[in-house]
Amino acid sequence: MNNIIEYITRKGRLALTAALALGCSMAVYADKTGNVLKGKVVDPDGKPIPGAVVNLAEQSKLVFTDEDGNFSISDANYDDEVNANCVGYLTTILPVEDFRTPITIVLQPDNDPYGHLAPVAFDTQKKKFLTDSRSVVTGEELQRYPVTVLQNAFNSLLPGVQTYEWSSEPGWTETQMYVRGIRTMNTSARNPLIIVDNVERDLSFLDAFPIETVTVLKDAAATALYGMRGANGVILVTTKRGQAGKTHINFTQEVGFQTLSNKIETQNSYNMALTRNQVRYLSGMEPMYSAEQIEKYRRVSAGETLDGMDRYRYFNTNWFDQLYRETAPVLKTNLQISGGNNRARYYVSFSYLRQEGMWNSDWTNMMDRYSTQHILNRWNLRSNLDINVNKYLRVGLDLGGRIDNINQPTSSVFDLTTFGAVEANPMEPVFTPTGEIYSSTSARNPARILGSSGQERNRRRSLYSTAEVNGYLDPITKGLEANLVISFDGFDVHESTQTNSINTYSYDYMNMDVQRVEDFKLSQTTQYSELTNPSSNERANSWTLNARFGFKYNRDFGKHHVNANAFIRSYQQRLNVREANADNTMYSSDRFLSYNLAATYGFDNRYILSGNISRMGNDNFDPDHRWGTFWGVSGAWVASEESFLRGTAVNLLKLRASYGTAGQSDTGAGRYPYQSIFSQQNGYGFGHNATWVPGYAESVAGNPNSRWEVSKMVNLGLDWDFWGRKLYGSADIFKEWRSDILVTRSTIPDMIGISYAKDSYGKVESRGYEIVLGHANRIGKVGYSIEGQLSWNTNKITEMDETEPLVPWQRKTGNRIFEGTSVQALYERPFDGTIGGWNQYQFVEWASDPDRIATSQADAIAHPEKYPYNSASAGNQQLGTAVFKDLNGDRLIDERDMAPIGYTIMPELTPSFAVNVNYAGFDLRAVITGYLNRSVFVSPAATYSGWSNMGTHEVTKMWGYYTDDPNDPRNINAKYPRPVYGGFNNIDSNRDTKTYQNDIWIMNGDYWSLRNIEFGYSLPAKLISKIHMSQCRFYFSAYNICNWSHLPKGMDPEKPMSYCWWYPKTRIFNFGLHVEF
Repeated sequence: MNNIIEYITRKGRLALTAALALGCSMAVYADKTGNVLKGKVVDPDGKPIPGAVVNLAEQSKLVFTDEDGNFSISDANYDDEVNANCVGYLTTILPVEDFRTPITIVLQPDNDPYGHLAPVAFDTQKKKFLTDSRSVVTGEELQRYPVTVLQNAFNSLLPGVQTYEWSSEPGWTETQMYVRGIRTMNTSARNPLIIVDNVERDLSFLDAFPIETVTVLKDAAATALYGMRGANGVILVTTKRGQAGKTHINFTQEVGFQTLSNKIETQNSYNMALTRNQVRYLSGMEPMYSAEQIEKYRRVSAGETLDGMDRYRYFNTNWFDQLYRETAPVLKTNLQISGGNNRARYYVSFSYLRQEGMWNSDWTNMMDRYSTQHILNRWNLRSNLDINVNKYLRVGLDLGGRIDNINQPTSSVFDLTTFGAVEANPMEPVFTPTGEIYSSTSARNPARILGSSGQERNRRRSLYSTAEVNGYLDPITKGLEANLVISFDGFDVHESTQTNSINTYSYDYMNMDVQRVEDFKLSQTTQYSELTNPSSNERANSWTLNARFGFKYNRDFGKHHVNANAFIRSYQQRLNVREANADNTMYSSDRFLSYNLAATYGFDNRYILSGNISRMGNDNFDPDHRWGTFWGVSGAWVASEESFLRGTAVNLLKLRASYGTAGQSDTGAGRYPYQSIFSQQNGYGFGHNATWVPGYAESVAGNPNSRWEVSKMVNLGLDWDFWGRKLYGSADIFKEWRSDILVTRSTIPDMIGISYAKDSYGKVESRGYEIVLGHANRIGKVGYSIEGQLSWNTNKITEMDETEPLVPWQRKTGNRIFEGTSVQALYERPFDGTIGGWNQYQFVEWASDPDRIATSQADAIAHPEKYPYNSASAGNQQLGTAVFKDLNGDRLIDERDMAPIGYTIMPELTPSFAVNVNYAGFDLRAVITGYLNRSVFVSPAATYSGWSNMGTHEVTKMWGYYTDDPNDPRNINAKYPRPVYGGFNNIDSNRDTKTYQNDIWIMNGDYWSLRNIEFGYSLPAKLISKIHMSQCRFYFSAYNICNWSHLPKGMDPEKPMSYCWWYPKTRIFNFGLHVEF
């Protein structure tokens, strides 16, 4: 912790000093004209408004009005603009024309929060006119989460959005997102569409600071304008833009640290010795350790230093402590500058993020000239510029970019975690008696793996640019506008790899013939080699071009409101992927073109009708089937605008309904799936001598029916706000019919001789609801709010191409989407989109009576009192193994007795609760989220590993750990089956035969998480205004603080096996300072 504090102090001091100097210098800078502008701020009735903020446009110097609404600003110019704003009022800007007469500024009340604009597909709309289903979170809310991956905050803040954080590896982890759950069998077609400022992009280049809002469009009527790109929902990101008025300078400095969120350690040497002896006894083998040895392991595990040669023979090494450090630093800096006047407005955001890995710095810093630590250095720049060329023309230019420099060891994460700690023998030392680094096949030692990992450096660059031109055509038709948008994005990744090695040794520490330390014979395991020259590799590059041109019409005619948007949109992405110094192995281009129309009609702010249609084509599909038509209609009744509710406690009461169609073209089918694929085969023999000539043949048959998925969705919703948000919320219920899902045809005969492309044949129905209920109020000086969210969704396969299953209950059609994901696929590699859901054996009891063990199926049939015969037992089922439920009653336990029970790793039910309290400058926030109706697969190795014969603390809950008496209560109530030395039990724990696919190892994955806590204090506004500062806030925030689940202690319930095989999950704790000028 001291290292963290020193690091934070060193890195944060310079940034903070520079920002304060910049803010103060800009705040006090102004021409010394001697002119004093005096005035008064009043409401429309002429009543003074005390506490209003007044400043000159494009300057940070500000003043507050007194109790009579009066203000005075020095050093003003005739060409200045004066800006006034106050909470509850609209901002007003007036030109400075006279210093002799006090100016009067009238602020109009902001009485209708639902009259503000909100983003819709390629446009904006007043909130009261919205007819779609959506979830919204502000950038300010997202900043409260001290996360390094933006999506990690979505699950607790956006109803209808589920996330899966599968790793915390710096620089490489992107959290998976789903909108309204899993709605397709195709794992490649589940991602939502990301739109940033109406341009198709991804979220990876953004942090929370430049974000104004994130809006999730959930129903098909809202996403139909995105054509064959919007079926999985659309995430609209709106970034901040400059506002006319004073120059705003925001500076944020966060310094913090990460800790492991889970760590199931292997047993210490004493307990491991006892465990191995007992497991060998259960396996009919002689004990490995004598009573004398066990006693010495007990003493050394208790912290005692043994005498003589024993200190070089008996060890208790915690390899997790050798692999990981206690804390790892995280540093985040952001500077935002915005402002302008009625002619030009600007916004600039610059961010820097440094995140270090959790590897033990004793080993990553072994070399003087370089580190093998995971380190992410990320620079983010975002700028938005808007210029009013004249009253008919506005031009916008948005530029953004991100550079990631990622340093990491060349050793794989799998090797580091698995062989560095999980499968490393605690009875072996870290160092040899002579102080050399020890390494063996059974204890590779994190010192060796990290010290000889060399360096892998990745430079990842992203460039984003958008130019927009808006022409206001009021002279032709009032409310008519022309719009042109062109964007170009570029992306590349370059990798540089250098390897090295260090000297490591092993020795026969249990050689009792050695009586002197110097007589131990060292065997060299690895030999030192200098860091090699870097080998360069361009891992990826791509560019994307978006273009949009159209016309908008927005006008009110008395009680009638009309809004229309007609445009053409094109999208092209060019991919160029290169692998390890090879030639270009793949060139690909995704191209779309669409013609779009959207319209909204409102009558008297009460009755709203919206419709949209998109005709979109994609050149990836068969030429006769490249175009599709997608449409949506929606309507709303704003009951709060009716005369009988207007002026009452009902601020908003709106009933919504929608129906629409959308598509999903990213199906994972590859490029041009309607065409056959030819590949090099064995060749052909020609002539009398059968000269062999290489040849090509059709390997995959093309399929013209490989198409985009189609979503048809109906949605009903209700929004309400009573007594000025004292009781507010929304409720949505939906049902979706998904068709043309790409599936593998299982009914195609083998005699066709080649593989057949996947077919758009599957169908799924999904349904669910989202509810938000909140209360906000102020009691005296205490303000508070309480908000609860609840999302539920489920699915059912209604049609797919499947052969008749062995038993009816294994039929996929009619059941949830289950994928039977193995433990390896879930935990031993990057997340590939598969979400589990398993056919399982169902546990009944432990085999406890040898007289009831059936030797065959016939024996079990002839003796109904016996256990059903287990086909994996080879006629010899042992006591303490599982007796499973015989579902089909044939007295034989085999794959026919597996049934689809439980859930997937993605929760179907997600409740979340947020509490906010503020008083006298102090503020407190806490968010707790539940992840319910989910199942997780825990590997049998989490108790006792048959590969390395090592146990965790969970091994004590296995049958037979204390005794092999089947009547012992500890065995009757055992949680896990009997272990096997050198392997896994074939009856109930074998991954190769899938007998481990049962409800012993597939567990209830429900959990609650204290997701976010933030506590802050803001200095009084009147105090800091003396140095021209509008806010100064100190705060502490934390993410993923603690979890409550049914799983073994030490497991992260979101990804239980993340303590081994992959980079672990982490918690983050931050201390921050935010200042505004």
